[in-house]
Amino acid sequence: MDWRIINDLDYNHYMQEYKINALLAKVFAYKQYSSQEIETMLSSRLVYHDFSLFSEAEMTLERIHEAIGNKEKICIYGDYDCDGICATAILCKAFEACQIEYGFYIPKRIEEGYGLHVDVLEKALLKGYRNIITVDNGVRSIEAMKFVKDHQMRLIISDHHTFEMDQIDCDCLIHPFLADDTFHNCCGAGMALQIARCLIPDNKEIVALAALATIADSMPVTRENRNIIRNGIEYLNEGCMPALHALKNKPQDTFNIKMMSYTIIPKINSMGRLSDRVNVNNAVRYLLLKDQNAILNVARQINKINDLRKEMSGEMEKIANGEIKNVPFEIIASHDFHEGIVGLVASKMASAHHRPFLVLSELENEYKGSMRSVEGFDLIRFFSDFDGFERFGGHAQAAGVTIKKENLEALKNYIDTHEMIYEENKILECEYALEQAFSIQTVMEYMELAPFGNGFEEILFYIQNIQIRDKISLANGKYYKVISTSGIEYLFFHSSLIPLIQDGMNIIGKVSLNDYRGQLHICIVVEDVIMENMYVQ
Repeated sequence: MDWRIINDLDYNHYMQEYKINALLAKVFAYKQYSSQEIETMLSSRLVYHDFSLFSEAEMTLERIHEAIGNKEKICIYGDYDCDGICATAILCKAFEACQIEYGFYIPKRIEEGYGLHVDVLEKALLKGYRNIITVDNGVRSIEAMKFVKDHQMRLIISDHHTFEMDQIDCDCLIHPFLADDTFHNCCGAGMALQIARCLIPDNKEIVALAALATIADSMPVTRENRNIIRNGIEYLNEGCMPALHALKNKPQDTFNIKMMSYTIIPKINSMGRLSDRVNVNNAVRYLLLKDQNAILNVARQINKINDLRKEMSGEMEKIANGEIKNVPFEIIASHDFHEGIVGLVASKMASAHHRPFLVLSELENEYKGSMRSVEGFDLIRFFSDFDGFERFGGHAQAAGVTIKKENLEALKNYIDTHEMIYEENKILECEYALEQAFSIQTVMEYMELAPFGNGFEEILFYIQNIQIRDKISLANGKYYKVISTSGIEYLFFHSSLIPLIQDGMNIIGKVSLNDYRGQLHICIVVEDVIMENMYVQ
């Protein structure tokens, strides 16, 4: 990795203006935050922005209240990932509190696929639903929009995916791009939350669900998302949403971005991935449960589904590893691959082998699968001239594909004959710091800036000349903890860095606090070891 060390920051005025410590002031100077952003981060309670900042907010609420007044039923139509499931549950909670007669539906990932489907609308119409509201989908459902219009139904679309304005034909559209820019990074559940808060403004559960979904969709931890995640995590740790507490691995686990990403979110997503084994609509029903015995019973079932998902993905990874051809872009196809899990396998393979992977599930006449890339290689750009996909969509690092069997050779030939262009390696920046800059108090104040995540990453610090007091093997030598003479703990989780541990080493890492038996310790997770002193700008 190439690093650039920053040490020429003018941070004194931050200390004086905001009455903060030098470490925090250097962070603000390094990130170049505006005064408004700093005041928001230092605020003890974040304030949500108003729904009226959406261009069609008033019209949307009028439609909902009109349905309430006329005692009309509303159908909530969601999506099968964590964002869509949480978004559906958010509106269910709001409508139930307002005594609105409602129903909801989430399509089966494998059998039906993404988006609003005409056949489901036909069934809804027969059941007396004339009002449809989508969450986390809808902007690309052109045929469904036409069906709604032809049958004099009403359609509110709330979505966050990209769209063409001239293709939208609905009564109301709630979308981040049609609002103040503070909402521009919100996910589908973030949109559902804005609607629901107008109906049940002081409900902590809907904020917690929106926080979970925002983390699940890896949305930037900035602007309104920061409000949602920070307050949502606080509410969860206060004890709201027993259904989410029941999905923790250990009762004492604390809710935070990392725990939710590795524990709660995969369990909810497993319900959507294995749509041939379980009804994903039950995930929404689970989030609506109030009876603790029922919650614990269903949580056990969800854990079993997630265990099955892990077992299946592990078996698929073994097959994939046996099929590797050591080419720059790997394509692995098998009829043993489950369509709902190929994305997880592609991600694992790309990460482990440091090159792009396409993992395909073989069906009767076609392949369905997912591709994952590595830093610097843009999938969308690379395949822009290939017209052999039946379906292709996603972003630079991840995409879903459907391709006819007869076109697979053409795809392989395209990859072989087109240059794979990688962007130049990014030069990563880090902040210069001395060990003396870290105290329990300064790090505690720095940690109060949490949550950290996409778009609001933790600061990387460059620390020179570490003198080792103790070196401790963890997990039978898989990891190491080094304690410096100043008492700071350095954790080495990357096996390639362990041989570089020595007196006087220079490291780059992320700082946090470790609470061990009620005693706080400064802990730095090491990202890199630099053998020589680097030039400090």
